[in-house]
Amino acid sequence: MSSALFQGCNYDELADFLAVSQHQIRHKAKGDFIARKGDDCTAVMLLVEGTVCTNMINKNGKEIGIETYVGPIVLAPACFFALLNQYPVNAVAHTDCTLLYIDRATFMEWLHFDRQIMHNFISIISGHCHHLSRLLNDVALRSLKDRVTEYLIVNKKIKSVERLARMLGVARPSLSRVLSELKAEGFIERTPDGLELRVGC
Repeated sequence: MSSALFQGCNYDELADFLAVSQHQIRHKAKGDFIARKGDDCTAVMLLVEGTVCTNMINKNGKEIGIETYVGPIVLAPACFFALLNQYPVNAVAHTDCTLLYIDRATFMEWLHFDRQIMHNFISIISGHCHHLSRLLNDVALRSLKDRVTEYLIVNKKIKSVERLARMLGVARPSLSRVLSELKAEGFIERTPDGLELRVGC
């Protein structure tokens, strides 16, 4: 398993430790809830295989896409040791998924058993906090046009305006206005595959 949690670890020792430790392997079908906002986080949850999307529902019932994760990766690592250890978002299987759940006592043993796992877990939490800070900066300090432009530079095309609106947490009409501006400026063009970054931009 090429998870960042186990980077640099002895896999034979990990397998032996896991064989005698409390854990669960669960399988989720596409569309299943993996966690709901407000659920207690009582175990470390490692997405072994598959893709998970996270979202929040605002007071008007609008779904706001937060993040997409592809396994192997630890989900919601910062929640595990938080005083209020509840999931802050909904997590939904975007594809069929396999997950490894490691309970608190077992994971604490792992951290003492292997200092490399401890270092990796702290590094994961630190990286997650840095990523959340960047997302907050994007939402609070940058214009929607800047955010859409960066998305296009990275991804080259927009296949679904509705999905991008959910991911950015904005109303579709607001996003459509920005896309119309970018099209008028010659930054993007409509193709059979959707809206694409013009060559040379």
